[in-house]
Amino acid sequence: MTFQQTTTPLQPFYGYLKEWKSGLVKEMVGKKLNELRTPSLVIDKTVLERNCEKLSKITTDLNKKIRVHVKTHKASNKQHLKYKTVEGARIQLERAKTDAIVVSTLAEAYAMVNSELTRNDLLKDVLVGFPITPDKLNDIIELSKHALEAFCKDKQHQPFNVFLKVNCGYGRAGVPLDDTQSLELARRLQSSSHVNFKGIYTHAGHSYSSETLEDALRYLQDECDMARRFRDYFIEHGINIGYVSIGATPTAKAILAFPKTEMEKVLEGIDEVHAGAFAFLDKQQVATGLGDYRDVAIMVATRVVSHYADRNSILIDAGGLAFSKDTAPQGGYGYIVDASSLQTDKVEFIASVNKLSQEHGLLQELAPSVLSNPQLEIGKVVRVIPNHCCLTAACHLFYLIIEDGNDTVVDVWVPIKGW
Repeated sequence: MTFQQTTTPLQPFYGYLKEWKSGLVKEMVGKKLNELRTPSLVIDKTVLERNCEKLSKITTDLNKKIRVHVKTHKASNKQHLKYKTVEGARIQLERAKTDAIVVSTLAEAYAMVNSELTRNDLLKDVLVGFPITPDKLNDIIELSKHALEAFCKDKQHQPFNVFLKVNCGYGRAGVPLDDTQSLELARRLQSSSHVNFKGIYTHAGHSYSSETLEDALRYLQDECDMARRFRDYFIEHGINIGYVSIGATPTAKAILAFPKTEMEKVLEGIDEVHAGAFAFLDKQQVATGLGDYRDVAIMVATRVVSHYADRNSILIDAGGLAFSKDTAPQGGYGYIVDASSLQTDKVEFIASVNKLSQEHGLLQELAPSVLSNPQLEIGKVVRVIPNHCCLTAACHLFYLIIEDGNDTVVDVWVPIKGW
């Protein structure tokens, strides 16, 4: 059987990223945020490193492998057609003490596989976390050198390493339990000469609705129980399951919050925990009750454009194309941070972004004291904690890197774009 093949369209242009990054670094490093064009994405590397170090305890204390998701930052710098640095992924791998990642797109996979991370043995395991359609199989074959079986009969290659994604309650993707088609697919994976069937993979994305630590623990327990049920179901029908991977940021944070002895029991039979948003966090993640705003590494820098005293509102220059329009339980689209609180024990807020259009952000129903706040004078740059770190990061062409809550740019990261 023949399938039309497609390619990652922006890959030929990745060679220009080093030159572009070099120009951005020259132009921006050493400058204050208020000296640069807005809106811009800002990442506090100090907070990012601290979050990743916390995750490493799942490996050091519980002896479970960590797999970090790189979809939020996926930043790289390319030299001589090979990636020289993948800054965010390097921090995640080194600080979380792992050599495994999961990506959302083949563009991200190419960036990571062809990076110094693999050449320096920091990265040894890359999982594409989105189901592969037949048009991408040539790319998968190419990547694995460093409707599946029909395609592979005419190709000479090593077997694909494959996980079977199972539905643990989220309902976005994954096969159902106690289903003949699920069983048949697992049998085909196990018997195929073109596939190395690694095991099962779950994602408890519904744990994002947690509001307390106890909520997240229940989601974690349910996900682990469901993963074990899938494992036992397949084994009872003669299908070997040698590896079980579970995870989401709220459930991973629950693992870190409860006693080791309790987590050893919860994680019995689980081999790997994966998480992604844990590195940056956002408004939505804080709403789960598993952290506070000091743990958020990502913000959007935006300028105050206009005051409308007649309707108690302020216009900023960051709209839906700077934040995305993802929602969060707290309402609105982002919190304006009180800059004086960034280096204290508690992050405070001045106002909320209530309404977005393409390029406009509105702060509405403001008290007179907020309208007169010196930090919100026309032309001033403020920082906003967004609802969803992943989609907000995807809106931006480059990221300004700061440290310790300061407003001086120390580096610029350029993300991989495309699919």
